Amino acid sequence: MAYQLSISDIIWNVLNNPSLLKEMYFGAGVDSKTKSEYWHGTLWAESPLFSQEQLMISGEIYQCGDFVYYYDNERKLGRLRAILLNEENQQYQLRIQKVLDYSDLPGTFKGELRQNHSLSGEVWSQDEPFLTIQHHKFQKRQPPSPTILVYKLFLDIYYNDFGTFRNIYHSLGGIYVQFENMPACQRKLLKNHFVLRFVPFGGNFNEFILPFISEMKEFEQGKLMEVNGQDTWVIASLSVVTADLPQGNDMCGVLQHNANKGCHTCTASRESLTNFSQDVPATSKYHHITDDQFKKIFNEPATTRQRRLCTEFGLRTRPSILDRLLRERHLQTPQDVYHATAKKIG
Repeated sequence: MAYQLSISDIIWNVLNNPSLLKEMYFGAGVDSKTKSEYWHGTLWAESPLFSQEQLMISGEIYQCGDFVYYYDNERKLGRLRAILLNEENQQYQLRIQKVLDYSDLPGTFKGELRQNHSLSGEVWSQDEPFLTIQHHKFQKRQPPSPTILVYKLFLDIYYNDFGTFRNIYHSLGGIYVQFENMPACQRKLLKNHFVLRFVPFGGNFNEFILPFISEMKEFEQGKLMEVNGQDTWVIASLSVVTADLPQGNDMCGVLQHNANKGCHTCTASRESLTNFSQDVPATSKYHHITDDQFKKIFNEPATTRQRRLCTEFGLRTRPSILDRLLRERHLQTPQDVYHATAKKIG
């Protein structure tokens, strides 16, 4: 039997600890020149699970993901990617993704097919760079009840089957959780690493993580909790999964790192991993693509053909159980820097 604690109890105890709560940040993503905290990053800013998802402008409510018109010498169409807070002047600003019509496309992307599509109103999204718009009339929309506080928690779980006592008794693995709403100086303290599970020898990860999955699915929708004697609305989501190579691949549903395509962030073959000139965007793994590949593997009735597809894609037959939560499996499972720098890879 695995030793386990409830994530609900951990969250309640952290939020009801005044010394921890006062150190935590809850709010919109911050546009900072020095990226030192999680709320300075893209994941926090563009996810409604963590950042501010709507803003009132001249009496109108705008939400992240909305298509909006903006002025850049002339009226143009764009998509609202994120609502940010400028670190220097504490003013709200909008991150806009440009939407291009056919006449705005670079020459290499123009052609008869796209021109014909444009006649029916088809437009194209420009990936980067994004446009930042600042305005002094932005207002933060208040929650439905002004007495309800909203806390959005950015959780990081660390999983390592580190094999404690493996030379004396049986090996022991563990899962810890961190609250990335804390600044880096607080996150690095040992007292702010909270034990979620200890996994005994022979324990099945999918079995002992199920209670955590069930609780987190509730928190993704929001949960009413009492914090310091006051009712609050708590939203918590899995933001980052930190693990060394074997467990990191498991969390992404990717084959082990000694496979031909054993990297959980790219599709590069084993022979080309040391090729520094490869096209990173072209070889990166993307959630929507691996979703389709998992479906293709699942729908293949023949076992031998399934294995062949697994080898071709570098994937397991089934996605990770963590994919039942709202997450991007590759973006939110980064390579563990410590094990890379400590020469523990390979």
